[in-house]
Amino acid sequence: NNKQSMRSIFILIFSINMFVNAQEKWYYGNLKNVNELSIHIEIDSLEDQLWVNRIMNYVELSLAQTSIRIDKTIPIPRLAVEIFIIDSNVDKVSSFMINYCLYNYALPDKEYIESVKDTMITKKFRIHKVYEKEILGQSNSSSIHLKIEEAIIKHTSDFVGQWFRDNPLRQF
Repeated sequence: NNKQSMRSIFILIFSINMFVNAQEKWYYGNLKNVNELSIHIEIDSLEDQLWVNRIMNYVELSLAQTSIRIDKTIPIPRLAVEIFIIDSNVDKVSSFMINYCLYNYALPDKEYIESVKDTMITKKFRIHKVYEKEILGQSNSSSIHLKIEEAIIKHTSDFVGQWFRDNPLRQF
C-alpha cells in the first residue's frame, strides 16, 4: 500500500512537471539572433502626427537599450506595432487594441526536414510571424491616449524582456 502511494505521488509530480514545462509561450526562442530590424507603426483613426512620432521615438529608444540595430531600409525582420482606436465622445467608453508582431523569414517544418534529408539548402523561406502580443483596453475619451501609452510601455518592456531571455549573453 505504501509502495502504491509512493508511485501515485511520483506520477502526480511527474504529471505536474510535464504540465508546467508544456506551458511555454510559442514564441520562446524565436528572437534569438535578431540583431537588427525595421519598425513599422500604424495607428488607425488618429490624425495626430506628433503623438505618432512620440510613440515611435519611445519604441526606438526602448530597443536602443538592447543590441538591436534599427534599420528602416530592411524589409525583414520587421516589428509591426498596430494600434486601433475607437474613440467615442458619445459613449462613456472608448476602446483600443494594440498588437506587436515581429515578422521574420522562416521555413515550414516539412520543407526543413526534406532539405535535411536531401542535404540541399532550400530557398523556400517564407515570412512568418515569430512573435506576437496583443492588448485590448478601454478608457474614457479624455484619458485614452494615456492608457495607450501605458500599454505601449508594457508591450515594449515585454518584447525587450523576451529578447534578453532569447539572447542572454547580450546583457553583458
